[in-house]
Amino acid sequence: MVVLVLDEFPTDSLTGPDGRIDAGRFPGFAALARDSTWFRNAWSIYDSTPHAVPAILTGKVPTAARRPSWRQHPQSLFSVLARHGYAMQAFEEASQVCPPRLCPRTGTYGRTFQNVLFRRPERLRRTIASIRPRRRPTLYFHHSLLPHVPWSFGPSGRGRQGFGPDTLPDVSAPAGFGDAFLTDHNQQRHLLQVGFVDHELRRLLARLRATGLYRRALVVVTADHGISFARGTRDRRTATAANLHEVAPVPLFVKLPGSERGAVSRSYASTVDVLPTIAGALGIRPRLPVDGHSAFGAEVAARTGVSMVRRDFSGRIRLGAAAMERRRRRERARRAVVFGTGSWPRLFAIGPRPELIGRTVDSLPRTAPGPERARFAAPHGLGAVDHLAATLPTWVAGRISFPAAGGSRELAVAVRGTVRAVGRSFRLAGDPREYFSLVYPESALKSGPNEVALYEVKGELPVLTPLGSAR
Repeated sequence: MVVLVLDEFPTDSLTGPDGRIDAGRFPGFAALARDSTWFRNAWSIYDSTPHAVPAILTGKVPTAARRPSWRQHPQSLFSVLARHGYAMQAFEEASQVCPPRLCPRTGTYGRTFQNVLFRRPERLRRTIASIRPRRRPTLYFHHSLLPHVPWSFGPSGRGRQGFGPDTLPDVSAPAGFGDAFLTDHNQQRHLLQVGFVDHELRRLLARLRATGLYRRALVVVTADHGISFARGTRDRRTATAANLHEVAPVPLFVKLPGSERGAVSRSYASTVDVLPTIAGALGIRPRLPVDGHSAFGAEVAARTGVSMVRRDFSGRIRLGAAAMERRRRRERARRAVVFGTGSWPRLFAIGPRPELIGRTVDSLPRTAPGPERARFAAPHGLGAVDHLAATLPTWVAGRISFPAAGGSRELAVAVRGTVRAVGRSFRLAGDPREYFSLVYPESALKSGPNEVALYEVKGELPVLTPLGSAR
């Protein structure tokens, strides 16, 4: 049995405007959906990892008194399966619900700070590589802090080379939540990292098939909570009445043993239903009562919306099915307009002047070069690009001297003389300096030395003004 819990992952990051999985960008999730039941309206009971992940593992609605520790959760997925002879191959990134006697505390087990910043792909791949036929039935469990920030990876399975510490403020922090372009840019980076998760999901499915375990395996893929990209908010993850349609819905795929027949369920399954769903599929019963029900059962089918526990445990935030679907449909339509669907190239044209993408700098009017105004904090490695490397320099960021009088300016990034991304400069709340941050596709780079140039775009023609370059 395989249970993969992802993190900070709203369901509709996977979908097109029709609510179906965007198979062009996310073929792994589309493949899983073809062989499993996708609960497209599944939702999280809580909006923060320390209580959201234990809710998945225990089937209990979180309370302020319970911490993410095995001592606070005497019954969990781990203990239930252990009583029925299961061995454990488990790694919790941000909790310690599994008792140490079942899951030894090796490496950074349960250490959230280290796990969110370092070696997320390596740990997930180690769990995937451990899957093999065994004498005892085995639970392979991994909670991965992906696609959670920092957004550092792309759909190819590679990382984006970043910048040194203290060279640039955190452009994904609340100080930038009020800027329209920066909000879109951060969602762009999130979507690219969802593409990375899809790449790793394909690795997991391939491993199950290669070992001959896929057909008879119970496979569950879900997430702890979503994230909102509303502009002007103070917090992207705390659920409110306004953002519940982004923070509450999470992926939930259940592939039953012996089944490879896909279905889409409209039932409002919750994350507290995961444990009883697994127990029901295996024909076992937890000894202690749980709050959830099998996602395939009548109780879940009868639900008429979402009821999420407030962050401060003061009550519930509720939204009916019709309102939830209306809001999600509106958000999907907006996202498709801004980011496109079906393939990745459109995602790099989220800024103004998207018609410049693919044009050579030599084919466009330019002003004479002046003093360089762009100070590049990233990328590193342009002088010796290796397409076989684990990371590539596909992110440019930094500061522009002589701030624009109007608050921001239109920008274009050229790689090897061809425009590959467009955007806007921005300011962070409380900071008068002007910054830029843009990403471009890996295909823009050639092996060996490369040059990236930043231009200001002005006028209707338009005219490019060089701001600086990096090599």
